[in-house]
Amino acid sequence: MQEFVSRQEMLEILQADSEKIRVLLDKQRNLLCLSQCPAFEEVADTQLFGFSKEVHLAERCGLITMNEAQQMIQDLEHLLSSIYVSVGEDE
Repeated sequence: MQEFVSRQEMLEILQADSEKIRVLLDKQRNLLCLSQCPAFEEVADTQLFGFSKEVHLAERCGLITMNEAQQMIQDLEHLLSSIYVSVGEDE
């Protein structure tokens, strides 16, 4: 078991996890699955919440800055918001 994680390794892990969520959200957008869809709800709620906790842990451990943490979460929130806008729903 690896005891230490470098800043670069943490950024790569977070970027990969963020990309997985982006792919899931994009799939939902392509299927025009609105917020009532259970899969969309799962991605929007569970995945984003879990990712935010992961990002905040990395920040608390000093592996990323507060600005980086906020930007990572905001990027996904903006994507989610754009999906709502593109299908004509209000958040």
